[in-house]
Amino acid sequence: MSWDTGLLSKQRVAASHIGFHARLLAGPGTGKTFVLSKRIAYLIQQKKVSADTILALTFTRAAAHELEQKTRDELGNTIVLPRISTLHAFSLRQLLKNSDKVNMVPRPLRIADDWEERHIILENLKNILKLDRIDRVREKLNQLSADWETLSADKKNWEQTYPDPSFIGAWQQHRKVFGYTLRSELVYQLKKAIEQTPGFTLEQKYDYMLVDEYQDLNLCDLAVVKAISAQGAEVFAAGDDDQSIYGFRFAYPDGIRKFGETYEPFTPLDLDECTRCDKSILQLGLFVADLDPKRAKKPLKASGTAGEGEVRLLWFQDQDEEADGVARLCKLLIEHRGYDPAKILILLRADRHGMFSKILQQALERHGVPVAARAENDSPLDTDEGRIFLGFLRLCINRRDHLAWRTLLALRKNSVGEAKLNVIYDLAVQKGLHYTDALESVAQNPNSFSAIASPLAQEWKTIGGMIDACDQTAELSDLLTTMLEKVIEAPEARTAIAQYLSEVATSVGTTSLSGLLSGLSASLGDKEQEIASDSVNILTMHKAKGLTADAVFIVAAEDEYLPGNQLGEEKEGDERRLFYVSLTRAKHSLYMTYCKKRTKQQKYTGRGQGEPDRTLTRFLRDAWLRPEGGISYLGSIGA
Repeated sequence: MSWDTGLLSKQRVAASHIGFHARLLAGPGTGKTFVLSKRIAYLIQQKKVSADTILALTFTRAAAHELEQKTRDELGNTIVLPRISTLHAFSLRQLLKNSDKVNMVPRPLRIADDWEERHIILENLKNILKLDRIDRVREKLNQLSADWETLSADKKNWEQTYPDPSFIGAWQQHRKVFGYTLRSELVYQLKKAIEQTPGFTLEQKYDYMLVDEYQDLNLCDLAVVKAISAQGAEVFAAGDDDQSIYGFRFAYPDGIRKFGETYEPFTPLDLDECTRCDKSILQLGLFVADLDPKRAKKPLKASGTAGEGEVRLLWFQDQDEEADGVARLCKLLIEHRGYDPAKILILLRADRHGMFSKILQQALERHGVPVAARAENDSPLDTDEGRIFLGFLRLCINRRDHLAWRTLLALRKNSVGEAKLNVIYDLAVQKGLHYTDALESVAQNPNSFSAIASPLAQEWKTIGGMIDACDQTAELSDLLTTMLEKVIEAPEARTAIAQYLSEVATSVGTTSLSGLLSGLSASLGDKEQEIASDSVNILTMHKAKGLTADAVFIVAAEDEYLPGNQLGEEKEGDERRLFYVSLTRAKHSLYMTYCKKRTKQQKYTGRGQGEPDRTLTRFLRDAWLRPEGGISYLGSIGA
């Protein structure tokens, strides 16, 4: 197959660009990932570029997997693919390669995940600093992350000018004991290492660098891309400032808007034909995008084969009526229009503790509609069983993984307790030891620690014996099966954990335990997508990025959530772009719902918590679309 098979005219121009840095503005449904895969094929097949000199960076693990699959489709199975990776995974890989030179982070390099950050790091720091609420510690850690992501940490005497130096001191002591690196500092540490570490080298000299979702990079990410380009790589930046939705991690949409100020000379490219959205859906999306006066103007039109599409704005009295209405509509789409359940998305601005998804899921189940819902931070690895199993896997790779030992001691059925865990930490601080060394000292010297030694000594022996049974030479699937049977009692928990880890292994393209754990370490946590292939999927809006569905429901399109508490030009801009991204996931049918009142627990969500009244989002108030009563509409179509 020729490298340019299936390309539209502008797609062909973009894919075959060479000679200068380039910026590709690509709106929703214009085939950005397709063009990136074709560009890789062009470089390798037409220009005879060696694959190992090409680097492709994506934002999420799912996006990397999709690009890798499309590139494999283009090149076939006989050609070695270039490095296709998330920026976080790439950073981790480079730091690991140079681990003997990098001394700015604890070694061996171990990334603390979201659960460990919340349940070990934040909880411990709350107690150490004698703070009354976990959110006060979270604010301080978020400030630390913000300083890395915005490069404020580069300022002279940063640690002395930080708003709370005592927090910096407590955190540094804690990370020394447990030997971890935070995920939010991973890219920053790569930047520092490239700039400051003598002898630090990337795994490969890259001549061509493709950067997907360029609008979602923050200043630190952009600095790393710039540092790689300074070593001779031609940058091909693809994205769309209208789809910059990660303001909470300081995504910098001006990075793509002002690309030419950073990279000169450069070639501006664009894609102007949306092959996803029907006309009315794209029309509404562009109305919302145009509310931003700073957006980069770009041509975007529906494909000549696009239909008119259906766009509805439906109001309901309350969340029960809304959930039932959504369920009835989904059933109609599946049974009378032939929609595949997996091609229907229900999107929510937020879903903490399943506050919105649970009632929707119950309604869909009542109407016999297959549904998959995963609340925010809801993963089989975040259950007690999942964390215990993950702890054992980490100890199989590194028997002195301090966070893993701390997790197992806290969650396993034993007589250890919080007080004994604190004694181990205090001992580590007093003696200048790592956590595992302090634990081993207690476990193997029971006479010196008679008050706490017995349960710790038993756990040290029991866990150690189970780790000895981990056969790293076995196939990954066999290893996981064997360890699950040894560690987890409940069959349903074993099944859920095995399925989840299998999906992760596939998405990162690994067949080894170390590769699997590296993939988990470098993921973006709750921003990664997890989609059921046989059900209607209920997701938060951030997780819908890059997805396409025949029908999309945007539930709770209310000002109390969009923009909610995110007021002011910059924050409202993030929310508006998030809404635009959500609208443009739909191909043929788009339904937006809102309630006049939210009662029960939902009354306490959104801006103005405790007040039941809700209003239509400001992003739709001036649109041509007119609200319809949901019950009346359902009656008119016989749903």
